[in-house]
Amino acid sequence: MKLLRRALALALVLALLLPLGGCGQVVGRYRIVESLAEQSYAIGFRNDDYLRYYVEAALQELAADGTISGLANSWFIEDNTRFAARANSLEQFQGIAPRTLIVGCDVDAYPLSYVDESGQYTGFDVELARTVCQRLGWQAEFIPIKAENAYDELMSGNVDCAWGGLALDVQAEDYVVLTPYLTDELVIITRADIGPRSARGLNGGRLAVTTEQKYMELLQADEKLMSRFSEIKRLNGGLQALLEALNHGDVDAALVSSSAVQRFGA
Repeated sequence: MKLLRRALALALVLALLLPLGGCGQVVGRYRIVESLAEQSYAIGFRNDDYLRYYVEAALQELAADGTISGLANSWFIEDNTRFAARANSLEQFQGIAPRTLIVGCDVDAYPLSYVDESGQYTGFDVELARTVCQRLGWQAEFIPIKAENAYDELMSGNVDCAWGGLALDVQAEDYVVLTPYLTDELVIITRADIGPRSARGLNGGRLAVTTEQKYMELLQADEKLMSRFSEIKRLNGGLQALLEALNHGDVDAALVSSSAVQRFGA
């Protein structure tokens, strides 16, 4: 009889705890209710361009002296970047000539790369690119591109490197892609204070996504998830616009990168 009572008590405890396991992770003011896909960010160069070796060496030094970690911790909850560290890596080169490095970046990839209210390029990737250029004695100039156009932008000479919130094809053979330095997820979030704890609670809700086709393709691949929403709003302005719409109550959920969510938990 005593064993039976213990078994019933254990079953009751488990029944109370199991629903909590389905609760979405809360990060800052948001709750992640569904993870859809991983994406890895990388840096691209032309195959025959020696610039990559200078940039790579500067990154190795900045990783070795803690500069990259400090920058990452100022933008995110924690440093999840992966850069090879090697002190004094630039000593292998002599007489690096001053120049302007034209960097192609995705201005919709908040908080890695975006344009702030004053019209200035900023974000983790942008600030890191500027820091690399400072280490090399260069100037940095930024122009907007998309990951799917990286090859064309590089080959045309419009940019010297593709870097800034760009999920590049690491298997590409027609241009050089440095080892991915950051991986995050595309996730559906709600406001932690009023939103549901799981995707099941979004039935009849309004979802905000950017105008980029990859977001719609992710949703369309899951018919059950798509059917939960009464309206899908495709908004201009990148991930910032989605977060603003969610904060103002214009939508019930948003499809963003987990890096964007981490920014608000920092």
